[in-house]
Amino acid sequence: MSSNSFVRGMVDPYRQTIIQAAIPEQPLESKRDHIPFAKRGWRRLTEYEAVMLHAQNSVDSVPGSQEVGESVQKWPGGRPNYSIESTAVIAGNWFYFRDPAKRWFMPYVKQKTEEGQTAERTMKSWAESGDAGMMNADWRNQILGTHYGALVYNEYGLFSAHSTTVYSALSDLLKTWISEAGFDKNDAGQMIQMERILLGKLFADFDPSLAAAKQAWMQDPIWQPAREFVQHIWMGVYDWVEQLWAIHGIYDHIFGQFVRREFFQRLAGLHGDTLTPFIQSQALTYHQQASDALQAFCVKMLIDEEPVYGAHNRRYLRAWTKRYLPGTQAALKAFLAIYKTLPLQVEGITCKASVEAAVRRIVNDWARRFAEPIDYRFDAEAFIADVMQGY
Repeated sequence: MSSNSFVRGMVDPYRQTIIQAAIPEQPLESKRDHIPFAKRGWRRLTEYEAVMLHAQNSVDSVPGSQEVGESVQKWPGGRPNYSIESTAVIAGNWFYFRDPAKRWFMPYVKQKTEEGQTAERTMKSWAESGDAGMMNADWRNQILGTHYGALVYNEYGLFSAHSTTVYSALSDLLKTWISEAGFDKNDAGQMIQMERILLGKLFADFDPSLAAAKQAWMQDPIWQPAREFVQHIWMGVYDWVEQLWAIHGIYDHIFGQFVRREFFQRLAGLHGDTLTPFIQSQALTYHQQASDALQAFCVKMLIDEEPVYGAHNRRYLRAWTKRYLPGTQAALKAFLAIYKTLPLQVEGITCKASVEAAVRRIVNDWARRFAEPIDYRFDAEAFIADVMQGY
């Protein structure tokens, strides 16, 4: 066809009449997003969501997939890198997840930079203003020297457990959130050790090494149920959604929150320690972001907005809760023995009634956020009564 005939074909009135007659009065698709399988979590897709959803690594068995593939195509035994068999739960579209924090690489790095700068300024001010001199020596050497260091191993173990979930997650938006939640755990452990190193520089009798902390993590009865739980989650679970639910939906929301908030953050000030609450406040922020995202994923996406497989997914979340709640209960029960080692005993703060109130706050918050949405039958009073036997 010559260029002239092509031009005439484009502007020919007869052809234009045929084309116009074939156009329906109502548009075939009213959605204006250029990615048809993407559901908007907000008013419009963010730039990062659009980029990730446009070039999605997955397989054609996953709705919305571009079947791009990745470096690892098969795991030993023949399991593919992206496989719907990697989890027992089922989703109509794995790309519907949206992180409520709207974090991706650039804002995540920006957040970490700001937090690092704030921590550096705070630690310098704390060391030079004389606040360090107010800290109780026994709290510093016994609690921060041993048990605070053991918390480093808890956080690092949970960080490592995220590695398999990142490999197996069935959308890049999920992979991004999981990666960030994992690195938040690593960051929480590093911040604890940074504080301990500062104490080692300020006090000649403080050992910032993790030798005593490792021994406590491996052998001290206070930490043994927690270590066993983290070890199992890291090495013994192969369903990536099960791992996420066990970590962020059960263990870290109950045991982790009690250790960080109700013990270290609350009792530090009692012993003249004004630095530990600041360090733990960042970890509490990380926990809140992970908790919100897990609710958006497991409760909102897999149950509330899943028209076909919602009941199926709810049954699995209940089963996993029943599986991992006893281990979490045992970890918290054993940890309460740490109150016997405190340098200061204060009525209304470290007494049994006060500790029980702290346990109740944690347990009731967990029940509201995770047990109730999946209709899990949970006896809070029996749980609390058993845990308090460890006091």
